[in-house]
Amino acid sequence: MGRNLLILSFIFFFFTSCSKDLRKDTPPIEDVLHHGPLARIMVYSGNVALGQTGALANGLSIGIGGTAILSAQGKDSNNRSIKIKPKWTASKSEIIEIDPTEGDIVSVKGIREGTSEIVVEYKGVKTTVEYIWVK
Repeated sequence: MGRNLLILSFIFFFFTSCSKDLRKDTPPIEDVLHHGPLARIMVYSGNVALGQTGALANGLSIGIGGTAILSAQGKDSNNRSIKIKPKWTASKSEIIEIDPTEGDIVSVKGIREGTSEIVVEYKGVKTTVEYIWVK
């Protein structure tokens, strides 16, 4: 009886070791350390760290002479964060001033009363921050 069990065990291990490697047929696990190409830009109010979320900058209100900090980060099609250094452009530079005009974090200063938009662009991908109110 013991000999038969030994022979059956040998046959089982022989066939399983010669069987097809299943790892070759299964798709690889998604690599969380690498991101895909830039799909969109997110602009947040405040200094939001890469990979975190916060209040979106649309509808931001600033007093005349006041400042607000805006931060941007890219996202790929799988919503993974990408560090970017976009260019920031005000639609009405007489209403708001952006400093610096390139980088992931900028300061927006209200110069005079009105509304403006900010275009944020990096490597051909653009987003518009709408309704920056200066009161």
